[in-house]
Amino acid sequence: MGILYGMVARGQVVLAEFSATQSNASVVAKQILGKINVGDDNNKDSNVSFSHDRYVFHVKTTDGLTLLCMADDAFGRMIPFAFLEDIHKKIVKTYGRAILSSPAYAMNEEFSRILSQQMDYYSNDPNADRLNRLKGEMTQASENCDGGQH
Repeated sequence: MGILYGMVARGQVVLAEFSATQSNASVVAKQILGKINVGDDNNKDSNVSFSHDRYVFHVKTTDGLTLLCMADDAFGRMIPFAFLEDIHKKIVKTYGRAILSSPAYAMNEEFSRILSQQMDYYSNDPNADRLNRLKGEMTQASENCDGGQH
């Protein structure tokens, strides 16, 4: 499986998380939260990745939220960040302004199921990698056009 752990937090406050495997992902994720949510830049939008053992923790910070996932090292960056963007849209749509004041794990019961479903989709469904699929279709169309002009 590609994406093994997902978390949504506001600062140091974890709002929801889900792990598809027994690991120390939650502990490492909270250490990462502690490092990135310090100082004046904690409201700055960013996408960063951290390697840990044979896994990579991908972190998207936007709109005062931190979205984080752990994926296999060989899984690349594009799909995990697409997953994080999708999760951001879903949590904002589902909870709106409640995100700004909710206590720790207030959204976990409901949103952990959404994390689980989306982790499975982005890890296993070939349609999740839309960009590579579209590039392949464009290359094939280009080759078809080039083949007809010779």
